[in-house]
Amino acid sequence: MTYQYPNITILGDNNVGKSSLYNILIKKYDSLVNKIPHFTIDRKYGNAKIKNYKFICVDTVSYNKFNEKKSLIKEQILFLIKESNLILLIIKGDKLNNIDYEVIYNIRKYEKKIIIILNTKKKNFIDTEFYSLGIDFYQINIINKNDILKLKKILLSYIRNIYISKQNMNKVFIKNKHKNKNKNKNKNIKLALIGMPNVGKSTLVNKFINEKRIIVNNIPCTTRESISISLNNLNKNITLIDTAGIKKKNKINNKIEKISILESYKIIKKSNIILYIINGEKKIFCNQDITIIKHIISQKKPIILVINKIDLIKSKDINLIKKLIKIKFKFFPIISLSAKFDINLKNIFTLIYKIYNISIKIYNTSKLMKILNLATKLVLPPIHNGKRIKLKYIHQIKNNPLIFKIHGNQLTKLNNNYKRYLLNFFYKKLQCIGNIIYLKFQENKNPYK
Repeated sequence: MTYQYPNITILGDNNVGKSSLYNILIKKYDSLVNKIPHFTIDRKYGNAKIKNYKFICVDTVSYNKFNEKKSLIKEQILFLIKESNLILLIIKGDKLNNIDYEVIYNIRKYEKKIIIILNTKKKNFIDTEFYSLGIDFYQINIINKNDILKLKKILLSYIRNIYISKQNMNKVFIKNKHKNKNKNKNKNIKLALIGMPNVGKSTLVNKFINEKRIIVNNIPCTTRESISISLNNLNKNITLIDTAGIKKKNKINNKIEKISILESYKIIKKSNIILYIINGEKKIFCNQDITIIKHIISQKKPIILVINKIDLIKSKDINLIKKLIKIKFKFFPIISLSAKFDINLKNIFTLIYKIYNISIKIYNTSKLMKILNLATKLVLPPIHNGKRIKLKYIHQIKNNPLIFKIHGNQLTKLNNNYKRYLLNFFYKKLQCIGNIIYLKFQENKNPYK
């Protein structure tokens, strides 16, 4: 993959401070920091800047299992080494282990620039082991502010040299202070992949970007942290967010799973559209799926329902799952696909843009009034205390999500059945596929009271 800015990758063993340094450099709490070994298991990309020089910072999985046979970790690490301009190898303490040497050997093999960061509190340090490597190394205590300032000065000189060597300084140097006026057209759409464990979210992300970015395994809960991947390089203003599978509370086994699931719920709140992935192999639409989708609806997020793994089931099974979904959620589009075998993936982005454009749409009040008048003519509002409830006026008060307010008399007495009828009527007439519509009702004040 080609990046506009230099790519700086942080490598290291378990709990050496990779995620902490990543968060410091991107100036966000984006990567979960935990003392639990092997907590980070996928790489994360973030935008960073020192002075006026931008770069891509990459947080990575621990290379503890680098030497295992058929290691997915090794595949990830070697890919990262190849695509990096500079590698920050973090060592906790003052000794190298066998895997550290193996990784350094591979970095040299691909002729990549490397600096070693000794994450240690020791002030006086002399060890010929590091000098004999012929690699620049620095003592940096990552929790010390002065040491971090020192590291940023060091990195600045390396980054500046990368810009100069690529002869792209004029292209990527930060000078553009003008923001695009049309924010809606160029806004980056945050697309979160949500679902239960082992439904194929990571496989789908890898297919979208056409590379093995995220570790895929048949073992449930392989993804622990949310992974954001921009598709700008594929001419799509979309950021994909892969998330940990959401389990029932009584099936959460440990602290790692609890933290991961909480992170998934946070991502739902931050996203623009949700791709909800259902495991077609199970041939059912289960209660846990319904519970999660209802939560997404409560967060007012547009939804596309995806039945994955259709290569493992028959067409009658697919139709049954669709039928079960439509009973509960009739206004959300359903796509059946196989992420593994690239079946039915072609038109998914067209649908994503369509749903997003509906979510940001501003509807003409006259159009809304016509729909309201037609709805009340076809089915009259109920009578309360001998008087017909009157719905007089409707207008849009918000988009993304779509919220409309209806004004009238005795609206506090309007029953839920009629409210549902109105909601369904507006869904059909506006064709708000995949979106959440909210109707608010405001009682007209009596000036004589």
